[in-house]
Amino acid sequence: MNSSQIVMLSIVAVVCAGCMPTGSPVSSPPGIADEDFNIAWDATNEVLREYRFFIDRADRREGVITTFPMIGKHWFEFWRKDATTRQDLAEGTIQTIYRCVTVGIRRQAPQGTLRADDKKYLVDVRVLTSRSDRLHPQVTSTSEAYDLFINPDMPRIAPLTGLGGPKSSGYVSLGRDKNLEQVLQREIYLLMAKKQTMYTR
Repeated sequence: MNSSQIVMLSIVAVVCAGCMPTGSPVSSPPGIADEDFNIAWDATNEVLREYRFFIDRADRREGVITTFPMIGKHWFEFWRKDATTRQDLAEGTIQTIYRCVTVGIRRQAPQGTLRADDKKYLVDVRVLTSRSDRLHPQVTSTSEAYDLFINPDMPRIAPLTGLGGPKSSGYVSLGRDKNLEQVLQREIYLLMAKKQTMYTR
């Protein structure tokens, strides 16, 4: 092998080495969802719709779904399921209770470290409850009832803080509804398992 052939082989080796990838492999961006993520995402949306929540934000890249506040169930609304206890049902009947759901979907562990029976994606459900801080109009005389028909557009709801108090936000936080959180999470996991079984047949 002469010197010119050696030089040519060296150049080819250098060029090929420069084309090879270096460092750790590049993972898929968050927006590229795999089949298991799609199953968790679809199951979450279906369960929220089944419980009559309306989607406010659906961010697949972040894995976050939020709903608009929904007025709680009254005692005669037998077709609804958002009131999980008798106390919740009683509170929703005597006053206006709002429930807002936030669901986060995240991978449980790095790819390749899960066992066969592990869930690839975990679903974190948070249900925040609140009530209105405004007084609803009460009709206590014939003239007030007549006025409701004459001037229906006149605002008749005032904040509990009073006319001279600070501006009201309209809602008073009541904390989390952990019972409904558990119910929704269980329903989502059951539907995920059902969909996984259907897709793997």
